[in-house]
Amino acid sequence: MIEGLKVTVPGPELRDLCMKQAEFHRERAGFYSTKAQALEGVPSNGPHYSGQDPRQQMQSKLAEHENATRELEFIAAHLIDSENYLLAAQDLQRIGIVRRHVF
Repeated sequence: MIEGLKVTVPGPELRDLCMKQAEFHRERAGFYSTKAQALEGVPSNGPHYSGQDPRQQMQSKLAEHENATRELEFIAAHLIDSENYLLAAQDLQRIGIVRRHVF
């Protein structure tokens, strides 16, 4: 018996989904890298900042997307083509089927 809502996905399809989502994160990392570089030399203690240093925020988002890219590429490289994978809602979010899980 399977508890909750699960989806069975063949290995090759899951690999494609992982690589597609990895590419999304790679593009986002490029975006945040460009933004972080543009903020190079801008003082972090300016009067218009209401929180964390903007460059540091961009670098944090850059690292987040780089890590997601590495994780998804690793998963894709270690899937077994002849297997089916049982995915839960959290897994679907991780591979980009849904961007945000809200009910």
